[in-house]
Amino acid sequence: MDRIFHQRFTLAAKCGITIFTLLLFYLFWNKLAIIGIFVLIILVGLIERVVHTTYTFTTREEGSFLVIDHGRFSAKTIVNVKDIVKCVPMKTNFGTSHYLMVQHVSGKILSVQPEDDVSFMEELKKRQG
Repeated sequence: MDRIFHQRFTLAAKCGITIFTLLLFYLFWNKLAIIGIFVLIILVGLIERVVHTTYTFTTREEGSFLVIDHGRFSAKTIVNVKDIVKCVPMKTNFGTSHYLMVQHVSGKILSVQPEDDVSFMEELKKRQG
């Protein structure tokens, strides 16, 4: 059975969307449409990534996998759950946000921000064991 976790809507994402929206209105107000369209494309990509990022634990015949999907415009990242060495909660500068650092056997480090950290870590441990 698959288990899906959605990304947390952080303060940094809210600030980024707000700043780009204000910049977009300013550019269109001052008739700088070409630059405004470029900022609009960035804003749509940012919103798409924040809203549609999911972390899915799935089981296939090869084993359990963590599928990280960052929306329509990005490629999916698939990680074998057995290859995850550790999952540690981390805080950003000044404690404004937190995330989970997932370390792979090969040394690759992934950053995930599920809405429910505790359930995510429990599901990871359950699928590893």
